[in-house]
Amino acid sequence: MSSAKAPSRSGVAIFGGPHLLRTLLLRESLIRFAGGEAFLVGIMVLADLFSSMWKLLAMEAPFVSVLLWVAEGVPAHMTEVLPIALLFGITLSLAEMHADGELLVICGSGISVQSLSLPIMAFAALIAGAMFFANDWITIPSSTARDALYASMTGQNGPGRQVSNIAILSKGGTFVYRVGSYDPAAKRISNVDIVERNAAGQPLSRILAPQATWAGDRWSFREARIFSSKENGEWTETRMKDFSRPELNEDPGSFGIIREKPGLMKTGELATSIRALEKSGLPSAEARTELQKRFSFLLTPLIVCGLSVSFAGLFRKNSLLMSLLFSLATATVYYVAQMLGALSAKTGWLSPALGVWSVSIVFLVVSVIGFLKART
Repeated sequence: MSSAKAPSRSGVAIFGGPHLLRTLLLRESLIRFAGGEAFLVGIMVLADLFSSMWKLLAMEAPFVSVLLWVAEGVPAHMTEVLPIALLFGITLSLAEMHADGELLVICGSGISVQSLSLPIMAFAALIAGAMFFANDWITIPSSTARDALYASMTGQNGPGRQVSNIAILSKGGTFVYRVGSYDPAAKRISNVDIVERNAAGQPLSRILAPQATWAGDRWSFREARIFSSKENGEWTETRMKDFSRPELNEDPGSFGIIREKPGLMKTGELATSIRALEKSGLPSAEARTELQKRFSFLLTPLIVCGLSVSFAGLFRKNSLLMSLLFSLATATVYYVAQMLGALSAKTGWLSPALGVWSVSIVFLVVSVIGFLKART
């Protein structure tokens, strides 16, 4: 009579079918995750409210506007605390199973903790993808509206629609645009001063106009004064009611997006802003760091999931408390390392890609190793 073989860890134990146990763990984790998310978001909202309450009261801000301001900050807070809430939800569920002896029985029956946690990993991957789209469609628009509402309630001069005092290098430095203001709604620039230069940087021509409107493929100047340099060094002035040149076709978005906060731009707008900054010879480290952070942050749910599983069954005494402490300590180290990496990238000590991704990759490797080596 042949003896029964224990299921191998690389086969049935990881990809087998403990569907009922997986569903139970996923349900318990989701319940705790939702509770942790609500609790942490509530703390963030109260912190925002208490830190700004004195100013809102001094400016006699309407109560309805204050409530709207608080509500508009909820999407950003939900994204910020989501990885921590997920960390607490998974860690609490696994630690409670270990404290009750359930995890010991499950692992003793040949089911590994890695196999048990597969639905949680799938949920973490789903959350990561949802975060990317929610950031552009929900978080950034609500944060932009929130900033504008706060500026209105406190009597500050918010960013508004008009963008002022802009300088842009175009065509590799051939044209230097100096614009007094830009209206993104009308695609109109005012108080325009454009200098054309040769390869040596010497001025060839200068265009002054009180206003220019985007004509679809180029700028059209009203009441323009054109100064041109002759070969003998003399300058001539020409006045034209309507003037345009095919070369003067700098994208209107360059004048508006270049002055916005990188954190309040959608991903596509941020990429456009980086190209405009680099083309104009302006510093782009902050914008490039923000773009790298958005993509690297998508790994955070997977990282915290792997770390939570690695702590399951690690402690024999006070497993619930110790698991939470170690999870919180690891998450703190991760966020501090991310902050330092981003700061190094913004100040130019490291490239944005290296400063941001090095931290994420190191913790991802630690998370994967901890997941695979978790005690069963």
